[in-house]
Amino acid sequence: MHYIRASVLVSAALLLSACSTILTPDVGLRRGNLSPCPPKRDCVSTQSTDVYHHIDPIKYGGNRYVARIDLLKAIYAVGEARVVSNHSSYLRVEYPTEHRNRKSSQNFYQPDSAVDEVEFYFPPDTKSIEMRSIARLGLFEVGANRARLEKIRALFAEIQSQR
Repeated sequence: MHYIRASVLVSAALLLSACSTILTPDVGLRRGNLSPCPPKRDCVSTQSTDVYHHIDPIKYGGNRYVARIDLLKAIYAVGEARVVSNHSSYLRVEYPTEHRNRKSSQNFYQPDSAVDEVEFYFPPDTKSIEMRSIARLGLFEVGANRARLEKIRALFAEIQSQR
């Protein structure tokens, strides 16, 4: 009887930990690297080696502190951003998906909680900003992440040129 109860508890714990592993977002730095883009997802990364997912890093002049301030200005200028992690060399930002408020039958369903998650990393000893952007819970927004990062890049360059 105790053996059955213990095995049920162990099975439930394993099942719950497996579910939490599936739902835990794969974000952040690991040994100076952003997480790789999963295949067949709307994701772009400066550290990706395949052409479909690769995007060039942002180059900056001046010091890292000023570049972080300029990057934050560009991030907020692009849209409704929410900074969820703000460290000296790493930023994580969430943007609501672009199509979440559309109610037309010709558009696909987007849950209200759908976000695009964007990460920025300032590697030491370089004058570049590594980036990664991935759709979380959203569906079929092919190219939206790349387009947003290119807007951020253009605004950042404009802000930097005014210094």
